[in-house]
Amino acid sequence: MTTQHIPDSPDCAGIYRVTPEGDHVAAVTTSSFISVPEVRARLSALLATDARRLVFTVLHTGKATNAEAISDDAVAAGAFHRTRAPEGTVESGLLERIALTLPEDVVLSTTDSIWDLGGDSLLCLELSEAIADMWGVEIDPVDIFRAKSMAQLADDIEAER
Repeated sequence: MTTQHIPDSPDCAGIYRVTPEGDHVAAVTTSSFISVPEVRARLSALLATDARRLVFTVLHTGKATNAEAISDDAVAAGAFHRTRAPEGTVESGLLERIALTLPEDVVLSTTDSIWDLGGDSLLCLELSEAIADMWGVEIDPVDIFRAKSMAQLADDIEAER
């Protein structure tokens, strides 16, 4: 497995490899807090690849950025972020609404959670109100925070409609 260093960036560093299918598997550390969608956007630009071709993990202090961190076994067992485009009107509407609260250059995925977005109780409250306005569905902000992904949240909205 051939690994390469991610090109110089002021806010993230790490390594990556390209799979035979052309996907980029990366392990990065960040120098400041940036959300998962922001990491996805930065990696897409730094590696000159479509964000849908990225599989990555953000490593915390003390974890090594070595070949083992991006091995097939690590990807299969670890908490790697994958990009999935929205399917259907609820997922699309949900991501469009969330995009209004985030920096312009982010790349959102239905696999992102509120935690991945850097979300807090205020975002959950705003999103709860937006969901009520958009679909007439009451979703408690705590349930929004607990949702494992935007896809799961969209499923919860669909189930309440």
